[in-house]
Amino acid sequence: MSYPPMDKDKLLTRAQIAELAGVSRSIITIWEKQEADFPSLRRSGGQEYFRRSEVLRWLDRRVVPPEWLVADELAGITYGDRARKKEETGKPAAATAKRRHSASSPYRIPTSAVDEPRPENQQIVNELLGPLVDRIRGAASVLDYLNLLACLHYLRGTAADRFEILAARARTLTSLDEAAQLLRDIGRETDEDIPSLRGHASMQEALQRLEPRTARDLRHVVDAMSRLDEDVFGLFLDEYERQATLGSGEFFTPRAVVRVMTRLACSEFGPGKPESVYDPYARDGGFLIEASAACALDEEGLPREDAVRTYGETRRADTWRLATMNLLLHGVSPTLALKRNAPWDNSPGHAPPGPFDIVLTNPPFNMSDPGRGERSKGQWTYGAPPLDNDNFAWVQHCLASLREGGLAGIIMPNKAGNSGHKAERTVRRNLVESGVVDCVIALPAQLFTGTAVPVSVWFLRHPDTPCDETLFLDARHMGEKSGSRQVLNAIDAESIFSAYRAHRNLGEAVPPLGAMAAEQQVPGALVNRDELRRSDYSLNPLDYVERQRGKDNDREHELKAAWGSLDHAEQHLRHTQDAATWLPSVRILESSPRRNRPASVFALNSLCEIQAGPSYSKLGKAQRSAGGSVPVVFPRHLRDRHISDEKDELVSEETAHRLENFELREKDIVCVRSGAIVPPALVRKHQVGWLMSPNVIRLRVLKEQECRILPEYLFHYLCLDESVAWMQDRAAATAAPSLRTESLGSLRIPLPDPTEQQKIVTMLNDLDELDRAHKTVATSLRHSRISLASVLLNPSEPAPEIQSRDRFEKKASL
Repeated sequence: MSYPPMDKDKLLTRAQIAELAGVSRSIITIWEKQEADFPSLRRSGGQEYFRRSEVLRWLDRRVVPPEWLVADELAGITYGDRARKKEETGKPAAATAKRRHSASSPYRIPTSAVDEPRPENQQIVNELLGPLVDRIRGAASVLDYLNLLACLHYLRGTAADRFEILAARARTLTSLDEAAQLLRDIGRETDEDIPSLRGHASMQEALQRLEPRTARDLRHVVDAMSRLDEDVFGLFLDEYERQATLGSGEFFTPRAVVRVMTRLACSEFGPGKPESVYDPYARDGGFLIEASAACALDEEGLPREDAVRTYGETRRADTWRLATMNLLLHGVSPTLALKRNAPWDNSPGHAPPGPFDIVLTNPPFNMSDPGRGERSKGQWTYGAPPLDNDNFAWVQHCLASLREGGLAGIIMPNKAGNSGHKAERTVRRNLVESGVVDCVIALPAQLFTGTAVPVSVWFLRHPDTPCDETLFLDARHMGEKSGSRQVLNAIDAESIFSAYRAHRNLGEAVPPLGAMAAEQQVPGALVNRDELRRSDYSLNPLDYVERQRGKDNDREHELKAAWGSLDHAEQHLRHTQDAATWLPSVRILESSPRRNRPASVFALNSLCEIQAGPSYSKLGKAQRSAGGSVPVVFPRHLRDRHISDEKDELVSEETAHRLENFELREKDIVCVRSGAIVPPALVRKHQVGWLMSPNVIRLRVLKEQECRILPEYLFHYLCLDESVAWMQDRAAATAAPSLRTESLGSLRIPLPDPTEQQKIVTMLNDLDELDRAHKTVATSLRHSRISLASVLLNPSEPAPEIQSRDRFEKKASL
């Protein structure tokens, strides 16, 4: 390799080096400070330069990390190779719009769409979306404030070095003029980082409209964003949807739904495929993010040479801007088109650059009854959709965008599956007769915060590869309640995917229907074209799945499972009755010394060692890994006065040994330090050796006080509503709920003598045992009732002979 002679060697500024290497200007400064062999500095005319030959030689020794590769770059390329390519073509080799996600990002961001956030991060988001909204925006709109959150979150995830510079400035703000300048700089940094934003309304303009009441308020916002340790961009987008009243139901699609649809669609293609993915209503870009991750590897688990091509369309400039930032945050090339017209408007310049292997979308629902007439304009292969309702217009546009062998996944309202409207029935009939309806999955109600409309996922095939049978899956029972929403978790998503594969592949066994232990089972039915005709071309899974539950002796199996559950409930009920006999006499309460004479009162810090968890630098995200063996206890693990046994946060034994001062022992008491204050938990024997997280506090009775106070007595006292309220009040004194050890230590604890403490502990422990027994019985009986009702009330065929009425009377008498 040769270099130009010194007399022809160019002098480069730091900004020019950054442009050649395809990195930010601040990265060059970091290299210069941290790399001892960085090229020597030259000064000329009061300016600082570096020789081009030395810079290229240094860049030749630096391989571009995989996460920073851009389009058409292969693994192993050096920054020097990138710089020479840029000089040859005159084009930036590392356009910011196409770069991979920064490895130094402080966020826990999987390459795919993100899951529901952890409680501590949800708490920070709640803080940011509380009173701070009005204190920061002034006369500006809430949307401008949400733009600020989006900018800060984006910069921290993609340009952590520049975010830290801005955060350092925020910590020293003292005046409103400084705050206004910081807002302008945050917007400018974002605009400069996203070249594709040019020509659209800039973030700098939006942020300049904000009017913070005090500089301290802006400091709080930036500090809160600094404490986030996972991607919550979707939460800000969801709030943006609500405030902007976009009318599409919800801005982002629930992550588990995105994951199921994308994985199912991608699984139909071989290694190195699909080559292209299209979302005609891209919302937050979630489908494009997930598809890029799902299709990133070849059959040997290595990065594909050619990344999947993604293309999306949006309808509004503001949501287009936010979706672009979300895609960049996840390392996906944001090929988004801002289109005002409907996607089926195929006039010049409006048609998508297709066809595509996969089409995935969550279009806006039309739930009102459509007009009686049909559309006179447009090309509709399967029949003209009705006026004033676009549901089947979206379906036909997605099909028209597929190439041969392609697959489309569309979220549709259940009403579209069996609507009686003549035009919609015609479209459904033609879809069925063409064999394009591959699968319909009924999802739980209330998946979306903006609407309670029940929905299904329709999977449609290109008409050149028709299917003779349509698979219907019923996943309505899945998920769990979270606030007003029903949330699907990763296990739910895996169950739906497995059910699809099991029914579609004869070599895989379908899970037996009615298995009580299989809560995640997804019932399904393969329905041929003749049966679809007899059902008037209904595409509602409930018209078929329920109908097939009675086949192959499944009713007998369900009945046996139901009785087995009832027998189990009987045993629990007997145990509950036995537990009642263990309780001390209620008369103990009447003679309790706590009622007759006052107990001595002590400050908590005089009775216990109060230890806060380790700092984030000692036990942060970097120290935790799925391959660890020692669990770490976070506030979310404190449930119903117990530490849950789920081991979702782990560290290595080496790390645990280094942090042995933060280990838990039996009968230690764990309280919440930061986040929502809940009742504390008592460490059980099998949890000895687990570690505290930075967000909790450990209470351990001092050795010299062991003769004075029982750990269980202290635990029960701290679980009192009054004690929890006291801690919540002290924690609420800070911007984010945070309980200081000094504050907790001032709590006053009344102490009767140890004998009375033991009586109190025995009574409360027995009541807790009785409470758990009743909950177990109630859960068992509830499952039994559901199972029995589904068997006894099914009219399709007579139920098998069941036991006599005496059996029920016997149960009722227990």
